[in-house]
Amino acid sequence: MFFPRLRNQAKWAFVFLILVFGGGFIFLGVGSGGLDLGQLISDAFGNKGPSTGSVSDAQKAVRERPFNALAHRKLADTLEKKGRIDEAIAAWTEYTRLRPRDIAALRHLGDLQLGQADRYFREAQFAAVAQAEASAGSLFGLSQANPFGRSVGQNPISTAVATKYNAQLQEASAKYQSAAGQAVNTYQGIVKLRPNDQQALFALAQAADTLRQTGVAIRAYSRLLEFDLDSATKAQIRERIKTLRQAAQG
Repeated sequence: MFFPRLRNQAKWAFVFLILVFGGGFIFLGVGSGGLDLGQLISDAFGNKGPSTGSVSDAQKAVRERPFNALAHRKLADTLEKKGRIDEAIAAWTEYTRLRPRDIAALRHLGDLQLGQADRYFREAQFAAVAQAEASAGSLFGLSQANPFGRSVGQNPISTAVATKYNAQLQEASAKYQSAAGQAVNTYQGIVKLRPNDQQALFALAQAADTLRQTGVAIRAYSRLLEFDLDSATKAQIRERIKTLRQAAQG
């Protein structure tokens, strides 16, 4: 679901749609199709080539000047170019705490958080499949319905593997929930700073929609209907709101 009038205006919106394509298909059960979301984000923001400095130098600058916003931004940028995205997100978060009205930085942070949530979701998805396959191995063992089967017990290898992947599933799921919440909070912060910005509301609606935070998505889509949009776009939004409400009731 895409609304052309709302999405063809800025680079950060393009990056967001990259994530909707990559993450949205996964939530629908289609799969990521081999998309390298991190690379797409990096290319869109022009983060190509080697970093202009070392991580250790940037970290040292932050330690020496912990309240210097530009030092945190330098660290965030350096970590991102090194591919250390989780650490970069933490640095960008600290930068936006010091510069809470930097809309461009908040948008970039939100995009990175969405990519992080997508990655954790795929990890959880892989662990769930692996756990199911390991558990299925016990079906080919001795039946637990007869005394001999019960005396032998379940296959210890299959049980150990299933337990391992279950732990991975729980960890990845928890990380996903945290990253998803942080991403939505970031976009909510942008809307709070710019309540009349259609792009900001659209990004929030799509983020919440993709991350299955239905209530937030419905409210954001509903607010978009208050703007002077063309009839076709409003019809698409109303249809999406209807679908989300039906899913929530089901």
